[in-house]
Amino acid sequence: MVLRGEDLREAQNLLETIKFIHQKGWSPATSTNYSIRSIHKNIIISRSGVDKGEFELKDFLMIDSDGRILPEFSHPGVKSSAETEIHTALYKKFPEVNCVLHTHSVLGTVLSSYFGDQKSLIFENLEILKGLEGNRTHELSEDLPIVNNSQDMQEILREMEDRFNDRTHGFLIRGHGLYTWGKDIATAKRHIETFEFLFEYQYLMRRI
Repeated sequence: MVLRGEDLREAQNLLETIKFIHQKGWSPATSTNYSIRSIHKNIIISRSGVDKGEFELKDFLMIDSDGRILPEFSHPGVKSSAETEIHTALYKKFPEVNCVLHTHSVLGTVLSSYFGDQKSLIFENLEILKGLEGNRTHELSEDLPIVNNSQDMQEILREMEDRFNDRTHGFLIRGHGLYTWGKDIATAKRHIETFEFLFEYQYLMRRI
């Protein structure tokens, strides 16, 4: 483990968030990925293939802004998430963003599949919407884009390209999971909790 100082402290905070998300059932088995921007402008990211219930500090890697693993973190058989390109693209698109989280909850997967043809989930006039950064009132409409799944991350990013704006807080990959982000770990975690509340709300409302 070669993270030090503020990078180490932020990695410890991210580890606690990963544990919280796993305990909630939003990151089963080896799925999901997480990252934070290093104080040196590199990216600290979860490595591929690790069960999130057993994730430790040693399972973080540091990559540069183009996704290349820094030499001191490069070891045989160790690789960063298969979705690293999404993380690096989000950091480049949103300079104010310092944390990206990706979850695989059951409800997120179900709703992204069910509403996939509509290309988005829309939430309106709910108090919980104020949990998303910049929302000051419940009297608004939140559009959460849904894009098709692909093993080619560039296909996902191309489909999202025209849908990013200053009010975009995340997006769903159809049959896959949620991406969201924030200025820090606490904000990104709050977005995860807000969206998961909204997913449960949407599901229960349709059952009622």
